Amino acid sequence: MILIIGLLLAVAAILILRPWERRSCRWRQDNRKLADGRVLFTCAACGAELALPRGREPKTCLAGER
Repeated sequence: MILIIGLLLAVAAILILRPWERRSCRWRQDNRKLADGRVLFTCAACGAELALPRGREPKTCLAGER
């Protein structure tokens, strides 16, 4: 009985803390320009790549779109 209660508490703690949502994208700028003048950004957390015009930075996480 104690084992079941402990397991339920562990599952509840995981659902409340939601660790899978904490690791949002961490964008790194690739300084090499693309052919059309855009700059490539690569996420260190999920591996997503995004090309934006020079001077703009990504604001959204793309981890869930894979």
